[in-house]
Parts: sequence; structure tokens; C-alpha cells
Amino acid sequence: MSQFATGGALTRALTLLSESHNISLDAAAEDQAEEIESLENGIAIDSMDDNSITQRQGNGPSKYQKTATETDNLTVNLKTASAGVIVNTTQLDYKRYWLQFKDFTASIGKVKNASDIDDLFPNIPADFPTWIALWIMDK
Repeated sequence: MSQFATGGALTRALTLLSESHNISLDAAAEDQAEEIESLENGIAIDSMDDNSITQRQGNGPSKYQKTATETDNLTVNLKTASAGVIVNTTQLDYKRYWLQFKDFTASIGKVKNASDIDDLFPNIPADFPTWIALWIMDK
């Protein structure tokens, strides 16, 4: 290999390293902005008037039973708190983790092929949570 080729390779490697550093900083800044937004949404929800979800008096529903309106309010609050949490990179991470989990289940013999795990739904085996725990412990 010539000295020129080696120098060019080093230059290219330094360029790629520099670019990857910037990508990491950009990703961290984006994550931080999303976390700040989530925190602000959580604070907004905490400050909302929660009289609509307090217990009822009299012959109405049990104090432990939520009415449809209360459930709707809780759903809106959940959506508000979750705003900005799921982004493209999050979805890509979830897909990557799911593929890793499927490969793991095949490697420990829980399914014959990794793709077989998708066929388990909706009749998921009772020990499925154990599979997940084993996968996490293996990481």
C-alpha cells in the first residue's frame, strides 16, 4: 500500500470521525429538547384542575369507578404528556430491539425461526415475560 493511499485513508477516517461526533451532539441536543418538552407537558398536566377525576358522592358510580368523561380526560392527559416522546429515531430503535429479541428467542430455542414469534399473537405463551427478562439479562 502506498504512503499516499494510507494518508488518504487517514484523512477520510478523520473526516468520518469528525462527522460522527457532530451527529452525536445533534442527537443529544434533540433528545434534550424532547425531554424538556415532556417535562413542560408533565408540569402542565400537574397544574390542570383535577376536580373532574375526584371521587363522586351519593348514588353515582363507585369512587373507584371512572366515568366515560373521566376516562376521556385521562386519555387527553396521556396524549399531552406523551407529545414529542415518540419520534422517528424512537420507532427505529423499537424495531431494532424487536428484531434483536426475535433473533434471541430463536437462539434459545423458544421458536424455530425468528419470524415465528410474530405468529404467536394473540395467543402469547404464559412464559413470554420470562423470555423478555432473559433477553434483557443477556444484553
